[in-house]
Amino acid sequence: MTERDRKFEYDDQAYFKYIEQLDQLHEGAKDIVFNFPLYVGTVNLARYIGMYEMYKQVLDVAGHVADVGTYRGASFVFFAKMIKLLEPYSSTHVHGFDWFKGMNPDKDDNQAYAGQYQGDYERLLKHIELQDLSGFAHVHKMNIVDELGGFLQKNPSLRFKLVFLDCGIKDVLTASMQHFWPRMVKGGILVLDHYNSPYSPFESEIVDKFCGGLPVRQIPFSRSPSGYIVKE
Repeated sequence: MTERDRKFEYDDQAYFKYIEQLDQLHEGAKDIVFNFPLYVGTVNLARYIGMYEMYKQVLDVAGHVADVGTYRGASFVFFAKMIKLLEPYSSTHVHGFDWFKGMNPDKDDNQAYAGQYQGDYERLLKHIELQDLSGFAHVHKMNIVDELGGFLQKNPSLRFKLVFLDCGIKDVLTASMQHFWPRMVKGGILVLDHYNSPYSPFESEIVDKFCGGLPVRQIPFSRSPSGYIVKE
């Protein structure tokens, strides 16, 4: 167990003990949806408040939002709803990127993630359709390492004001930084899920390499995302 784990050990144990009892405490999916603050944990609540704070900083900046490592689509759809609520007449879209096969760590990556985070592409598309987000929420099913560069070459106009990296694999992080960082506009924000964290051993090194010593700020009330960079 790392020092980071021990720092949050008590909170995590209490939360997962609560999760084990959750089935006895709600009255079905509708109850959870309509009363979500009652059920959501403080760590997850802080995560989305933090994402809102990041998004709010680029509200008046031109560009799109990228969600890298979309998984089931929670952060991707969250950003889509923020766009629908707060800039309904802008040209901003949100783009989600994932291959929907789960994580495939290399020998240098965190092996604990092998096979985890396998999303359901068709189910996510159905969520987008049912919530009337199809006009500006786009899911790109691709191998980021092999296909992201070609995708961006075919779409030369795309510029991004917010990029959320939640992938944790060395090669995927490298490809993401290589292709997204040049496409980010001045004043745009790169949001990092595992900077300065042992859960993604190479994220800090890769980000530092591409970002040229720009300060990495933290969201003090949220452990994840763990940092963000404003492109100057």
